[in-house]
Amino acid sequence: MTGGPLTEFDLRIASSTDTEPSARIIEEVAVWGESTGMPSWTPGSFTGPESVGVLRLRGDIAIGGLYLIWRDERPVGTFSLLDSDPMFWPDAGDAAMYLHRFAISRAAAGAGRHAVGWCLRETQRRGRSHVRLDCLADNPGIRRYYERFGFTVVGEKVINGTRYSLYEVPVTP
Repeated sequence: MTGGPLTEFDLRIASSTDTEPSARIIEEVAVWGESTGMPSWTPGSFTGPESVGVLRLRGDIAIGGLYLIWRDERPVGTFSLLDSDPMFWPDAGDAAMYLHRFAISRAAAGAGRHAVGWCLRETQRRGRSHVRLDCLADNPGIRRYYERFGFTVVGEKVINGTRYSLYEVPVTP
């Protein structure tokens, strides 16, 4: 499946064999984020077949929500675009799509911009009005990244002692 124009990148829905490449990309970003003081995920949380992260990726694959971004037949990015997010947006209804586990390999500059654009177009195509996401409130780098795409903070949630910022962006007709 191709997800629309991605210039040198190709976006494909993940299959059951794509858990490992997706987890590897997220782990790469987790290690980099921790080393720069801008954490996203805890390193190791997507390592091993029974890790919490890998189990979530398998769940996303099962519902057709996990995607990989490819360049030259090599996976360089991953994200999940889901119909609901009961953990962070329990009362949100069905007006939005939810972006999760968004990670781009450091060597794939530009892939993220194309993936976010695709998510906005796909959300509109599905008749939804917003893309929503959560990110660590204490990570100014990722917050600035999403804000450059027009995402705005609409709330905050604390889960297990960790503060998350809730963001959304409307999709335009």
